[in-house]
Amino acid sequence: MSDWLLIDAGNTNLKWAVSRNGEMSVVQRMAYPDKDIVKLLSGSWPLATLPQRVLLVSVIAEDRVQALKHWIQKSWHLPLEIVSAQAQVCGVVNGYTQAEQLGADRWAALVAARHLFSAAVCIVDCGTATTLDVLDAEGRHLGGLIVPGPGLMHASLIENTAGIHGEIGAATDALLARDTPSAVRGGGLQATVGFVERLRREVREMLAVPLTTILCGGNAPDLLPLLPGDVRYEPDLVLKGLNIIAMNRV
Repeated sequence: MSDWLLIDAGNTNLKWAVSRNGEMSVVQRMAYPDKDIVKLLSGSWPLATLPQRVLLVSVIAEDRVQALKHWIQKSWHLPLEIVSAQAQVCGVVNGYTQAEQLGADRWAALVAARHLFSAAVCIVDCGTATTLDVLDAEGRHLGGLIVPGPGLMHASLIENTAGIHGEIGAATDALLARDTPSAVRGGGLQATVGFVERLRREVREMLAVPLTTILCGGNAPDLLPLLPGDVRYEPDLVLKGLNIIAMNRV
């Protein structure tokens, strides 16, 4: 059996899965305890067997990538295969004029979406940042947009206003909030929903075809009930795409 370790290093969490002969395990995750990523890994990465390959998609700083690379080399005597966006792979054509500028996580998500859905899709990754990418039915990436995620909106309000402070409010079904923390939380979610809805409408009109929305990222469960229409929740989209890329690299 061949075990490949697939890693998605996001802004907030380190996520991973083991791919055994192409079949992916349940995804695991850990939050970064501080800036020292090695502290997170040493003695705490619960793998039953040593992997034969280790692949990474990352949005973290280069020094943390190098620390992860060094740890893997020292612990398992394996190279770290760092995945970045290409002009074309696995049936997806990159829409960026400079292909390598597209985030590796967004690239992996596009690859997964292409293999999961045969129609045009709008991929919304709701994490620290909210990214939106459009893939047509032929696998052409038409481009995308990036805005702050709800958490960053909240942090910006805390930092730049005198009258808003404290923890973010709890989720509520009410359209309008009756306390400031809930108003901040609800406002961030509604701003994200408005962004997604506007872009979905414009893209549907531009393509003149049905458009499936794929939702992933840490804030996706909060946004899912607020978005009408054909919305699919795929929490492990990035790692699924990395698995497909890994099989293509054999």
